[in-house]
Amino acid sequence: MDFMKSERAKESFGPLVFEENRCDLLQNVDTRCLLCEDEFNLQISLPMFLAHIFDVHNIVIEDVQNIANLHDYISYWQQKFKNTPIEQIIPSITFDSTNQKYFLMSNLLKEDKELRHNLKLEYALKVQEYERNDKSFIRFCLMCKLCYEDRHVLKEHMRKKLHKRINPENEEYDRFYIVNYLEPNKSWKTIQKEDDRYAISREVNADEEYSDWNEKEDQIICLFCKAKETDINVICQHMEAEHGFSFTDVTKDLDFFQKVKLINYIRKQIHENRCSYCQLKFETFDDLEKHLTGENHYKIPHLKTFDQPEFYFPTYENDAFLYLIDDVEDN
Repeated sequence: MDFMKSERAKESFGPLVFEENRCDLLQNVDTRCLLCEDEFNLQISLPMFLAHIFDVHNIVIEDVQNIANLHDYISYWQQKFKNTPIEQIIPSITFDSTNQKYFLMSNLLKEDKELRHNLKLEYALKVQEYERNDKSFIRFCLMCKLCYEDRHVLKEHMRKKLHKRINPENEEYDRFYIVNYLEPNKSWKTIQKEDDRYAISREVNADEEYSDWNEKEDQIICLFCKAKETDINVICQHMEAEHGFSFTDVTKDLDFFQKVKLINYIRKQIHENRCSYCQLKFETFDDLEKHLTGENHYKIPHLKTFDQPEFYFPTYENDAFLYLIDDVEDN
């Protein structure tokens, strides 16, 4: 009788695996067990791995099918358990019928929650980068879904029709919003409702509201001085002619997000009257300008200097340079 109770308890608490497993979140590499030397290919034998850690080590991973990059998740905790016994980190549950202790790895633990969140955000950014470079796509307007063969024709359509955003009512796009990954269990709609300072009353007549609308072309500001242009390639030519800084040359080995972080980094350094290459700070912008010219420091520093998470965020609001990066043409 006790044996039957034990089996029922094990069946109700053991590792659950969805039939439609998210294999796209799993790397096709061997992953070492959390507590022993056994290795598993999670993409091929995830159920075997979960059964192993349950039967051999009494470990259960909650919502394992939703963990982005499970290999890195397991590797993180494996290193953690090398230095600190699992009993001191992971909470355990004891069944009265068997008096067996099981360790439950879930987002109830703050460290585990933050790890899952960061892995999910990193995965979303990697998918974005892949889709940005993917050429096998259809060029259609995100608002009205009209298709165009030429990228520039599509951009002109979106500009004239003010279709510079996706249709907010189309929930198909929700999984692509990075904001949906920033705060667990919160969608962009929930976050938007938290602050309605900029909301427009529904009683306003849309035609009257925009009757005097005159669209102005975006002003793109030089990274090193106050020069402005409406064409991204013209401002790049200015930087090369006036500052000896070729944006296309210095960023040829950077991916899109690294270019974004470089721009935000340079903006912040120049705003603080600090050399973006050697980080030397000056009292005035004129002194900084003399230093940049005299020392020939109109160049980028080592990648580690600006390839930091803090530079994902714009230094200046509505920095036109950032959303026109893809329009920069090679020399």
